[in-house]
Amino acid sequence: MNGLVLKNEKGWFAAGAEVEKALHVLSDRGFKLFIYLCLAARRDRGVLEVSQLELAQGLRWGPQSIRRCLREMEQAGVCRLSGFAPVPFCRGTIEITNEYWPYLRQAKEPDGDAGAEFVAAVGRMLQKRACVRTSFSTTDVILARQWLDRGVTLEQVERAVLLGCTRKYVSWRNHVGQGHAPISSLRYFEPVLEELEKLKVSPEYWVYVRSRMERMEKLWVESRRKGNAMQETSAHDVI
Repeated sequence: MNGLVLKNEKGWFAAGAEVEKALHVLSDRGFKLFIYLCLAARRDRGVLEVSQLELAQGLRWGPQSIRRCLREMEQAGVCRLSGFAPVPFCRGTIEITNEYWPYLRQAKEPDGDAGAEFVAAVGRMLQKRACVRTSFSTTDVILARQWLDRGVTLEQVERAVLLGCTRKYVSWRNHVGQGHAPISSLRYFEPVLEELEKLKVSPEYWVYVRSRMERMEKLWVESRRKGNAMQETSAHDVI
């Protein structure tokens, strides 16, 4: 008999005895927040840097519910909190305690964390593209670190962003008038990255892709600018 096989090998979490123990000490909402944190936290350390506002947006709760559940988790010994300010948009650190974390922890990285540098570089790539509108959420940070752990290079990410944005612009040009929302998540580029990992393409091809993407990006920017101008004119007409 063959062993069990995961349908999706990425992003899964080891929900064993530690998670079951949390189930019995937390309220329903507290446990839901616990699971959300476990899925987003770094597996090697059980730590997540996040703001209460980001958690509220991710779970579609109010900030007060987040604060209440975090306090419940801390009092139950499920997590340790540090760095949180009274305002919900300030980031703090949540660390799941050993008793409730199923993975062995690795030592904290020294200053100059390569992961942080990689994440920052990926964020800068996205900020350069007009069709991308993302605040680089906690989920994006986790995915970027997973790419680094997988051995993905910044050059590969850059090419995935180039090709993904080019396809976005092509789709927009082929369906003018239907409206196209900007890319809002790093995960948009995950299938493109996986596709590129299986292909061998000449450097000349990427020169062509960049040139085409930049031409279409100018058209996108101009179209958005005209659209905003028309909306302002319509608003004045109504007034």
